[in-house]
Amino acid sequence: MRKPTLRQVEAFKAFVETGSVSRAADILHVSQPAVSKLLNHLEEDVEMRLIDRSHGRMTVTEKGMRVYEEVDKVMSGLDQINQSIAMIRNEDRATLTVGITPGFPISLLVNATQEVLSQRPDVNLVYFVRSSEYIIHRILNRKIDVAIIAQKFDHPLLHFETFYSKPMVVAMAEDHALAKKEVVTIEDLAEGPFVPFVEGTETRRISDKLFSDAGVFPKTPVSVTTAPQVCAMVAAGLGTCIVSPLFAAGSMEGLKMRPLKPEHIMEIHVARSNYARDSQPIDILVDRLKKAVEGI
Repeated sequence: MRKPTLRQVEAFKAFVETGSVSRAADILHVSQPAVSKLLNHLEEDVEMRLIDRSHGRMTVTEKGMRVYEEVDKVMSGLDQINQSIAMIRNEDRATLTVGITPGFPISLLVNATQEVLSQRPDVNLVYFVRSSEYIIHRILNRKIDVAIIAQKFDHPLLHFETFYSKPMVVAMAEDHALAKKEVVTIEDLAEGPFVPFVEGTETRRISDKLFSDAGVFPKTPVSVTTAPQVCAMVAAGLGTCIVSPLFAAGSMEGLKMRPLKPEHIMEIHVARSNYARDSQPIDILVDRLKKAVEGI
């Protein structure tokens, strides 16, 4: 196996993200034949079929998507290098890098960002949406300054502060049979289809454990990544879901929420290194988020 070139990797990433050789060529400012050649050479070099060309339309294979996920991680690291270089070039501005758990409401981040920039116009904010484990690793390596995550880790170099702690609820369409109940049990959810989050998310881990502990296993015809997607599926009548009211904020149209029994508390934490740089903008961000989640 030969080592792929950076240009081959860029072409593959552009093709996966656009779904088209022509659009990838536009992004890379080269011709379509040049992109096709780069993709062909990449497959030859890695000795794997990354693209399926057998049905008249080029699609990414399962192995190709796994390669793309690794490529995306590496290229994100390169983006971080570029940001660091820009910061060094312009040292009068500080960069605050924030790790965010998937599904955290963007509206809350917008308001918090506005507050930070109004008080500290010298600060650049960079947001990364990744898993809690990935974010914690980056904090310990001093690549991320502060994190908004749903898991708490015991580590002597980290400081955690819980700023949201409320029971998860069951969401369903307004005309769903369970909407007539005051409280929905985990056993009730086994009677119809259930829409879970994808594996690897904290909400999925919680719901799987609740079902496993109760010994019930509902039909799950579809699983999705974010709370807005889950809520849209549920509002369309595709099933019920277990969700944090915080993550469902802004996606409530067409839904009924009911308390879940047994109760399970979803906590959102602020995590930062004990040696975090320039704590003032972090404090502003956290304080604004605390105020924003009141009443949700």
